[in-house]
Amino acid sequence: MKTTVRVLYVLPSNVAPWDETKRRANECLEDIQWFFADEMERRGYGPKTFQIATDKSGALVFHQINSPVSKGDFQDDPVPNCKKAAQAHALRNDNDIVVYFHESYSIPILRGKVSAGARGCRRGHGGEAFLSSLHLKMARREWIADTSGYEGKVFEWIRPEPMKANILSWHGRGRQLGDISGSAYGVMAHELGHSFGLPDEEPPGRNRRGNLMGNGFRGMRGYFRSDLTDDFCVLSEKNAAVLDQSPLFAVRDLKPRSTAFQLRVEK
Repeated sequence: MKTTVRVLYVLPSNVAPWDETKRRANECLEDIQWFFADEMERRGYGPKTFQIATDKSGALVFHQINSPVSKGDFQDDPVPNCKKAAQAHALRNDNDIVVYFHESYSIPILRGKVSAGARGCRRGHGGEAFLSSLHLKMARREWIADTSGYEGKVFEWIRPEPMKANILSWHGRGRQLGDISGSAYGVMAHELGHSFGLPDEEPPGRNRRGNLMGNGFRGMRGYFRSDLTDDFCVLSEKNAAVLDQSPLFAVRDLKPRSTAFQLRVEK
């Protein structure tokens, strides 16, 4: 059976769904496909990447499921609760790579940093990546080239109050909207890497420069727009060699690059 990457959107009992989830998830996965294809080709293995699960019409396979668990309890233990919700709907019984986006995160109104966890792991032939929906809400193609900050701005899809300085910049992710978007893409790609069987690597000397499976994922903006930042994110030779042997990776027909790749010239 062909192994693909598919999406589950998990809603705690007391939250409303974000109506952009399916479209944004599809966009992010398509852009991350290109990252792996470009990095595998740069390492000499050819433009190999993963396959996104689609239906007969070519649309993203997307499951929105409800959990009986409240948002507060979900924040305390998101991974087991995602698994239980998927099992209850018989959506955890095959070998696909499954990306979970759970609608549970916390942004303190007055002080503090965002709380939005992420985790990826291998299981059987497939794997799972568990991500707060906040990462998806920040990974926006239209933000990648944005050099402005977010302090004082209101993004209703994140929270109704104006943003405080540094509240989205936890763990050194930068203050420009482009930095925030790039790092959110990086989080997704990093956790997908774990689901493909890649381990964590030693962090580089600088927070936003280095390998995907180290702290380099925070510099993913540099992959999209190297003209706007000195940050960068790459796939290490060791991990590229692992993916070259993976049945999950092959040369595939990809959709044209998105507007996030504004200055990239196709070969």
